[in-house]
Amino acid sequence: MNSLLMALDSISEKKGRSFLTMLGIIIGVTAVLVLVAMVTGYNSDMTAYYEKLGVNKVTVKLSWYDTSRSFDLMKELYEYGNGELSDMVEGITPDLSSQMPVQYGGKAVDGTTVSLGSDQYALCSNYILESGRDILQYDIENRSMVCVLGSYTADTLFPYSDPIGETVTIGGFPFLVVGTYYQKDGGAEDSMDHMAVVPYTVNRALLKSDRVESMIVKVDSSKNVDTVMSRLELWLAEEVDSNLGEYTLADGNSAMAESNDEMTSLSVVLGGIASIALLVGGIGIMNIMLVTVTERTREIGIKKSIGAPRWEIVGQFLLEAGILSSLGGLVGIALGFVLSLILGKAMYGLIVLPGVGISLGAFVFSLVIGVVFGIYPAVKASNLQPVDALRAD
Repeated sequence: MNSLLMALDSISEKKGRSFLTMLGIIIGVTAVLVLVAMVTGYNSDMTAYYEKLGVNKVTVKLSWYDTSRSFDLMKELYEYGNGELSDMVEGITPDLSSQMPVQYGGKAVDGTTVSLGSDQYALCSNYILESGRDILQYDIENRSMVCVLGSYTADTLFPYSDPIGETVTIGGFPFLVVGTYYQKDGGAEDSMDHMAVVPYTVNRALLKSDRVESMIVKVDSSKNVDTVMSRLELWLAEEVDSNLGEYTLADGNSAMAESNDEMTSLSVVLGGIASIALLVGGIGIMNIMLVTVTERTREIGIKKSIGAPRWEIVGQFLLEAGILSSLGGLVGIALGFVLSLILGKAMYGLIVLPGVGISLGAFVFSLVIGVVFGIYPAVKASNLQPVDALRAD
């Protein structure tokens, strides 16, 4: 306890110098926490984006060598997925869309993403019906000119009225609005709410083609994705003649997994770079402790002349170094939390705070840095001869 009080007195006597000594540790800890928190915030933002798109999806792509001999596999895939694979598959829809204006009266919403989907489009693409009805199998079979609008498209064209039952023009063709979706991506012009969906069987009118070469299979859970892909692989091998074309299967979760892995690696790299500032702070502590040893030479001589052991001298200076570095670590953690909160809100609109693990790790690392770089000054102080120390001014 006496050593602790002496260490605190020594630090408080020279507040300015003590603060400058801690500054390197403060900057280092703050940088580590903020950088890791920002990477975490970016990762959360990307994960939320992928979740809005819909997870647990398998994309089936077809490529025909001779388009004159190609055939529509969508109907067969729909029946297979909702038949033999129905215990693992929730829905199937074409992955087919185009940018085109949607008009109503004198208003137009340019650049609308018009998706050509099945009656299971909303389920596959993570949209929730707000009003009216969704695309039905009846619409698919009869090539009905109907559509469901995203929240941005509906709010822009019908700001003060109910769009259900109204007729809009898409790609120059009239479509009856039968439903609207809830907002799922902020409802802005550049969001996923800037959309409309129509039955995929009207693709000859809108896209001048009746081929569907990309389809989405929505799987009920991530644990079944590999099984579904294996079953689809076998089924496609029988359905698609290798002389006419080829197919590929893509796991929709792989992009999110790769993004998470990349962000984890980036977090480690940035945290390591920021940790260099902690090493610089440790060097600063060593320099100041060396100055302190010089200033307190007589004090050390008196202690040794009355029989103070070496470990007591070493412990005294290591304690001071540890207190300086730990105080710097605590201040750095506090600043790291504040800056992470501010930057997270400004950059991602999220509350981003450093994790408990990384905060505790930064504190322990700062403490270790202080103690390690305090060893040399402490040992130097303990090696002073009492006679030489007492002669010092």
